[in-house]
Amino acid sequence: MDSVIPIDVLIVGSGPAGMSTALHLVRSDPAWAGRLLVLEKAVHPREKPCGGGLTHFGQRVLQKLDLTLNLPDFAVHEVRLTYQGQRYSLYGDPVFRIVHREAFDYWLVQCGMKRGITVRQGEGVRAVALREDHWEVSTDQAVFQARVLVGADGVHSLVRGRLNGKEKPRLARVLEVLTPEEAGRHPLFKEKAALFDFTRLPEGLQGYYWEFPSWVKGQGVMNRGVFDSRTCRRRPKTDLKGYLEKRLKAEGRSLTDFPLKAHPIHPYDRRTRISGPRTILVGDAAGVDPLMGEGISFALAYGEPAAQAIQEAFARQDFSFADYRRRLEQTPLFRHLLFRRWVARIVYCLPYPWMLRLSWLIAKSGLAMALWIRPGLLPVVLPRSARPA
Repeated sequence: MDSVIPIDVLIVGSGPAGMSTALHLVRSDPAWAGRLLVLEKAVHPREKPCGGGLTHFGQRVLQKLDLTLNLPDFAVHEVRLTYQGQRYSLYGDPVFRIVHREAFDYWLVQCGMKRGITVRQGEGVRAVALREDHWEVSTDQAVFQARVLVGADGVHSLVRGRLNGKEKPRLARVLEVLTPEEAGRHPLFKEKAALFDFTRLPEGLQGYYWEFPSWVKGQGVMNRGVFDSRTCRRRPKTDLKGYLEKRLKAEGRSLTDFPLKAHPIHPYDRRTRISGPRTILVGDAAGVDPLMGEGISFALAYGEPAAQAIQEAFARQDFSFADYRRRLEQTPLFRHLLFRRWVARIVYCLPYPWMLRLSWLIAKSGLAMALWIRPGLLPVVLPRSARPA
């Protein structure tokens, strides 16, 4: 018979969202380390397809948790945005960092364990059921009776499925491939730049092609991929693999020579329930950025409001989590997420190519005007043709 383990907070998933929630609880009161458990079906370090972008949003969360990133990372000082031969660049020191997701998640779990957080690895959840005063969570090794259940179990979240029934969530599509590179010779490595190419928007791609210089186990690697947000679900799907194959061929590479990784992303959608009796969702289970597919930083950002909601639930003995969405959307980062959601609907749903070209020109001119009025407003430098005189 499986052992029965009572616990105050059970977090399913040890990715950035789950660990951030646990770390924020322990930061508020170290006693939480003995009141929570994290379940992880895999064993770290485990493979996790991801572009690896860690923006200032995510870095601020780590700083707030008193965590210093001590992993090999690539500091991007220039972001190149291109559309049908036009380009402008954003500069920063850095604009964002690129980490290897497998190593980043492992590091974050180790940080949590050093602070007393128990992470049970290699233990996947088989079933969840809501009882009168707890959630019953069954694994191959035990049955947990959790007063609060946190679904941090990713895009195919079992917990979200339990909350939302048969509702089919909208999923963005991602294809990714890693190619070894000579860092000293590749322009993006030398110029500390990352590429976002939106050229295929008129042909049905609701997203972009990217090239991110990265370090994987000391080796220079180019992380290349295609993101398709599927914001407009009625439009036909574009051929991601064919497009990625074409881009690699232009670089003298063949897609068949490298492992191709496909993985979905769950964009934030207000129609999806993200809380219920004694349960909340965080990270990809709840939804992330629909405009750029940014996952790590938003996943980390769920941790603080989720921890606050849990603390308040125990303090008031009210486990309805009725105001969880409001709490999330009042934070600065999630207001930014809602803005990105609005922009995604505009950019990715425009019906005519001329509208896309016009939108690109307006965006470029808007940045130029902002720099002319307040030069320090944005970390952006435009091509000479677009710069204010």
